[in-house]
Amino acid sequence: MKHLTVKLSTPNGLFFTASASSIDLRTKDGCFHVHSGHQSFLNMVHATEITCLTTDGIYVFDLSNAVAGLKGRTFTVLAERIRRIEPDGVPNSPP
Repeated sequence: MKHLTVKLSTPNGLFFTASASSIDLRTKDGCFHVHSGHQSFLNMVHATEITCLTTDGIYVFDLSNAVAGLKGRTFTVLAERIRRIEPDGVPNSPP
């Protein structure tokens, strides 16, 4: 599977970017998995959490007032606020 480029941004600018082999997005209505084979989309449902599996490890972020979209192999999240949280049960996650 080809990797996706993940870009997380706030009104202050780019917060995080990485190449991810796996993306899980949690919304108020449920969760879904994003992969490079998906068609482009814009999700207007408020995203609340994103988990990215990268070559450097697992990154989990809490999102406030966020929307997400996939165009080609770039997955973009625009959020009012983004906060990194520790993934559950993952020792030695990257800083």
